[in-house]
Amino acid sequence: MAASRLTDEEIAILLGEVAAGASLEAVCASAHVSVRTFYRWKRKFEGLTPSGVRQLKALRRENSELKRLLAAQSGGRLEATVLHPDASRPAPDSAALRENRGVSLGRFATVRSVA
Repeated sequence: MAASRLTDEEIAILLGEVAAGASLEAVCASAHVSVRTFYRWKRKFEGLTPSGVRQLKALRRENSELKRLLAAQSGGRLEATVLHPDASRPAPDSAALRENRGVSLGRFATVRSVA
C-alpha cells in the first residue's frame, strides 16, 4: 500500500472537520482522497485529536521497541511464546473434536450438544 500524502495529524484534522458538520464530499475533494479512504481513516483514528494521534504513534513505537528488547533478552524464545502461545501443543484431530465437543458441520463450524 502506498504511503499517505497526509500526516496522521492532518488526517485527524480532516476527521474533526467532518465531525463538526462539514460536507464529507467537500472534505474528501479538498484532500484529494476517496470517500472509502476517509472511512478507513475514520475507523483508524476516530475520536483522536492531532495530539492524541502523536501520542498513539509514540506509544506504538515504544511498544515495538520494548518487544524487540524483550525478545533480545530472552534469546529469541519470545516469538514462539507470545505470538503463538499454543505452538508447542499439537493440533487435535477432527475425530477427537467430534467425540468431545459436538458434531462437525464443516471446517469452521461445530454444534455442541447440551448434555
